[in-house]
Amino acid sequence: MAVLVQEIINADYAFVIHTTNPSSGDSSEIYAEVVKGLGETLVGAYPGRALSFICKKKDLNSPQ
Repeated sequence: MAVLVQEIINADYAFVIHTTNPSSGDSSEIYAEVVKGLGETLVGAYPGRALSFICKKKDLNSPQ
């Protein structure tokens, strides 16, 4: 068993990226959520709302 301990820094933004869209199960899409701060809104039962977006993986090779 390993334990990793890291110092917390004040973050401007936090994000979570899913390499498969969790809503549809589409593996050709990436689903991302972004919040201001440390990310408690994303991973905890804290009030707030994330900015979320979906993009096709094929579009990452040729950004517009």
